[in-house]
Parts: sequence; structure tokens; C-alpha cells
Amino acid sequence: MSKKSTSKSSGSVGIVFLLVGIVFLIRQADWLELPDWIFTWPVLLIVIGLVSGISSSFQRNNWIWPVLIGGVFLVDREFMDVDIFEYTLPIVFIIIGISMIQKSNRKKGQAPWGPPMGNWGGSSNQSTVNFSLNDAPFIAISNVFNSTTIQATSKEFKGANITNIVAGLELDFSQVAFEGDSISIEITQIMGGATLFVPEHWEIRQHYTTLLAGFEDKRTTLSNKTEGEMKILHINGFQILSGIQIKDVL
Repeated sequence: MSKKSTSKSSGSVGIVFLLVGIVFLIRQADWLELPDWIFTWPVLLIVIGLVSGISSSFQRNNWIWPVLIGGVFLVDREFMDVDIFEYTLPIVFIIIGISMIQKSNRKKGQAPWGPPMGNWGGSSNQSTVNFSLNDAPFIAISNVFNSTTIQATSKEFKGANITNIVAGLELDFSQVAFEGDSISIEITQIMGGATLFVPEHWEIRQHYTTLLAGFEDKRTTLSNKTEGEMKILHINGFQILSGIQIKDVL
């Protein structure tokens, strides 16, 4: 991890600690009446998970479990009149079933949560799924509880619509070409992490709405081409507890 990345992660974690400190100060000073559940151990577990996720720009999945466990206990203790743990066994079976279906689809060369894609090649029966798009001009994918790598190769690229929920995603645009000076993609993320590999002569412009989300352009070299030779990538969408990184081409 570079010094720049480490500094940015430390800053994000510092903001979380600052907010926690402010909340406790408000409680001690009786400035506002805050609900008691804010100061319970499930919330602390959720905060720990979020700090872990923010520090890694949500690129690793180890933060999911404290957030999930804390969320389940918080809902059970504070917001539900029924015992949520009565449903533990059915939920476990559902999760196992979904996991088995995903693995089965990957072995058949299918995209997660979708029909056979035809022009998508390459698959894996591990936690990471790799796809290579053969001249597909538009990318549309929903990535849920998964880790996916996509390589686009179209020379008439039109854009992308990506949904990334509690998942990791890598998009390789190093081989694509498009008409005109700019192109737009839409990325909607909830507790996800996306890494985009783009050429050095692409300028990145962000137009998305964020809530506790991060962005970092980690390319080590930027193009010295003239303004007329530059390309512009517009990123639209919505980011919640998520991160987007821009990196040099593979």
C-alpha cells in the first residue's frame, strides 16, 4: 500500500473515530437525547466492521462479518418483537443453497444471478469469477456477495451499468475504444469496492452521489497528451459505504 493510500485510509478512519467521539460527548453533556441502542455492543461491532472496511476501501471482505453479526443482534434486541434466532436454521440453509447455485453457475460459464452470457468467456469455481467480453459494446451486470473481474475489449464501447452490492469488482478498460471525446458509465454500490483499470490518457470525472464513500486515482503516470487527444470517462451512480479506485492498466 502506498503512502498516499495509507494516508487517505487513516484520514477516513480518523473521521469515524471523530464522529464516535462527538456522539459520546453529546451523550455525556446531555445536549441531545440519543436512543440507548446507539451505545450497545452490536453498534460497536458494526463500527469496528466499518472502520475495517474503510481502511481497505472495502476491497477486502473481512469487514462484512462484524457488520452482519452486529446488525442481526441489533435488530433482534431493539427493533423486532420476535426472536430472530428462531429463523437461524432456515437462513443458514438458504445461504448454503445460494452459494451452491452460484458455484454451479460458474462451472457452467454463467454469470452470477443470470442466464448463460454467450459472449462471456472464462469462469472459476472459486470466490473470484473472471469474465472476458468479446466485443460487447455495453456492460450490464449485477454483482452481489461476489468477487468479479471483467475485461472489456470492444472497439465500439458504449458504456456500462454496474450494480455492486457487498462485493468486489475489477473492470479492465485497457483494450476498449470509443467514438468521440467522452463516455459514461454508471456504478451503483452498497458496501462494495470497485477497481477500474484505465489508460493513462483517460481523464476521470465523478458525478455520483456518495455517503461514506471513497475515491482514489492511484495511477502512477498520467498522459502528457494534448487536450484534443485526451478521453474523458464520466462515472455516474450512487455510492454507500463503498470505494472506487482507478489504477494503471494491467
